[in-house]
Amino acid sequence: MSYSISTGVFFSFVLASLFSNASAGDIIFADLPLVPNYAKAHGILMGLAFVVVLPGGAILVRLLSSKGKTAVWLHIGLQLVGWVLMISGLAMGAKVGKILDRLENNAHTILGTVVVALLLFQPLFGFFHHRRFMATQKRGKLTLFHVWYGRILILLGILNGGFGLKLAANSSGGNIAYGVVAGVVGATYVAVLVHFEVTGGSKTSSTTQNVAMEEASKSLAILRRDKDIPYYNDATFGVRKVLAAEMQCKMGSEGSPNRILLVIDVQRCIMYPPNPIPGSAEVLHNLETALARERAASPPTKVIWIRHGEEDDPEFTPNTPSWEIVQTESFRIQDNEAIVDKTTPDGFYKTSLASHIETDTFDPQTLQLVVMGVQSDFCVQATIRSAIARYPSARVSLVHGAHGTYDNEKRGKSAEEVSEQIERELKDEGVVIEYVN
Repeated sequence: MSYSISTGVFFSFVLASLFSNASAGDIIFADLPLVPNYAKAHGILMGLAFVVVLPGGAILVRLLSSKGKTAVWLHIGLQLVGWVLMISGLAMGAKVGKILDRLENNAHTILGTVVVALLLFQPLFGFFHHRRFMATQKRGKLTLFHVWYGRILILLGILNGGFGLKLAANSSGGNIAYGVVAGVVGATYVAVLVHFEVTGGSKTSSTTQNVAMEEASKSLAILRRDKDIPYYNDATFGVRKVLAAEMQCKMGSEGSPNRILLVIDVQRCIMYPPNPIPGSAEVLHNLETALARERAASPPTKVIWIRHGEEDDPEFTPNTPSWEIVQTESFRIQDNEAIVDKTTPDGFYKTSLASHIETDTFDPQTLQLVVMGVQSDFCVQATIRSAIARYPSARVSLVHGAHGTYDNEKRGKSAEEVSEQIERELKDEGVVIEYVN
């Protein structure tokens, strides 16, 4: 009796024979002809997922960080595509493993299953991280967990692809090709993440000058400094702020009924030992001077105090001495001034701040919000950006010298450099920089 065997069946038998501890009784011989196609589909899908799509989505969200929501949605879209490819690849791999009885007895299938199972939770972690970031405007523990959880699993997935090729006894050419591509992608991925962790990435560059900006510059050129106004304006306004700037200069010493001063987080734990911000005495002096001038305006500027509190932070635990707002002879809360308590850097997020601003006399067209306090790179900038989004026609300003923060040791920047950088960034976004002297 003679027998014939197809190339596919022969390849499947050879592949199965490579696994010395596989029991012949557990191999599904009837399905062996399907193994080559399933294995090829598994390799392609997993290769696309872990070598192209998932690391590509992680890299692009960094490189396109200046695009805001566009970068976020691109990241989400690519990662979901990679997620689908990964699950489909797992299904193909599971089919091959079941046919060849290799689901539980080799490093490739075990590691691959663990990596995929852990990555199934990544979209959920991403959702919670993004929701927290939108509320706080800073990278917290959830962000770090989401980012590093994904990075580690992607690199393990790339590494596991090599284990898969070895398990399948792929040709040397295939191994070399995968090694080169995976190596280049992996090295690029690591280089990009190291760059952004060390430098923080590139910031949004200033807007290219166009006709509108040229017109704004012409308008600004005719504005004069008036020593009767609370501060002397030395800012380059964006197009959105030109009319507000002209209005402020014309007001002179009369002030504005719609001018509101926001004093952010000037609390004992930040301004006093044992952990004061660098130059806290000078910052406090400028805060006192600015507050006195605003109160002396006619009509007096409305003052709203904002106070940060967190139950799990000993320094900011409510109703403790370190949590209290600094009170000096020249820097003291008056009976008619509101205090707004918050739990995130954004003074508007789930607080009563908007209700204190939007009173019966509220006019968004003439609203002037003056901001000072700490920390420049957290609560101050988060509240300012939230104010710009909430009141696009308002004049929003930051008092130079009356805000501060801590040194950024990770990036090698002093507190003064950090504050100056925040001023430049906010200035580019249309925030007016006002001066005490």
